[in-house]
Amino acid sequence: MSDHFSIETSAGTLSGRSAGPRNRPRGLVVALHGGTYDSAYYDTGAGSLLETGAALGLCVVALDRPGYGSAAGIAPEHTSFAGQTAVLLEAVGKIAAEVGPEQGVVLVGHSIGGMIALQVAAEHPSGLRGVEVSGIGVTWRPGMLEMWSSFVGDAPSVLVPDAPHAEVMFGPAGTYDAAARALDAELIRPLPMPELADVVRWTAAFPEVAARIDVPVSVTFPEHDNIWTTDDDARASTRALFTGAAQVDVALLRTAGHCGELHHAARGYVLRQLAAVEDWLRAS
Repeated sequence: MSDHFSIETSAGTLSGRSAGPRNRPRGLVVALHGGTYDSAYYDTGAGSLLETGAALGLCVVALDRPGYGSAAGIAPEHTSFAGQTAVLLEAVGKIAAEVGPEQGVVLVGHSIGGMIALQVAAEHPSGLRGVEVSGIGVTWRPGMLEMWSSFVGDAPSVLVPDAPHAEVMFGPAGTYDAAARALDAELIRPLPMPELADVVRWTAAFPEVAARIDVPVSVTFPEHDNIWTTDDDARASTRALFTGAAQVDVALLRTAGHCGELHHAARGYVLRQLAAVEDWLRAS
């Protein structure tokens, strides 16, 4: 069971959800959702990151990134990648000071949230022990960059309809159940335009961001990701970008689409995430 969470920043209040001990836990996990979702992505019940992490005695905070939740109306300059990185760097520091994790902080991010988690990690926040991301890549699937680029415009945000959203986010039939696909429709939120404009430039920015990270990194590629190429070459190229990281693990999440947490593979994936968290915290 998660609780409502909020944290004040210089740009405004960020909302979210938390689970687990809020006073001197062994570790703090801060999770950043992908585009078109909010913190509810990490709060889908049994086996979710919030529930499982809390059961292990960790404090897990899933934040609504700038442009989502209570910050849906935040000034546009705070919803670009650079703007979000600054706000979230401040937020992570304040949450850590409030919670007081004994062994440090780990960042988790999915898709756009993964991109921004890496950018926050590249700023070397105090107490950071590692970062785990999924749903990002170095090579777009054919047509995907063109599709997302076509949505960039003057509107403040983009709302993707249910059916095409699910076609992109899910793997083949049999890798998820009908309830998960129905839940996806409930989870969809407007995508802030400055965020989308930076997404289409991600592959050019990725190498510089990755090279600045010095903590352990884990990158998970869902096997049936419809946005990013996930083959051996793509995974090797991604691994090679993290030239300064203390450790780099690149894994394939089999039988899952872009949103691994909404597939049958979700429970196993969450356990893998938390195994990495445990390793990094213990090493601290």
